[in-house]
Amino acid sequence: MLDVISLTPGTRLRIAGGLLAEVVENLGDGEWLRVRLLEPAPRTETELCHATDIIATA
Repeated sequence: MLDVISLTPGTRLRIAGGLLAEVVENLGDGEWLRVRLLEPAPRTETELCHATDIIATA
């Protein structure tokens, strides 16, 4: 299992649906990250990502 607390801004993740995302902020609770989606199309807005949605680091 991935240690969400250790993820830092800039870390790339493969998340549910096969999407690629980049960590923008770690909320420090061990469950939630603020991410920006990179694939399939880069976005400027951020979204919350729960630990259970993370498949792997990319």
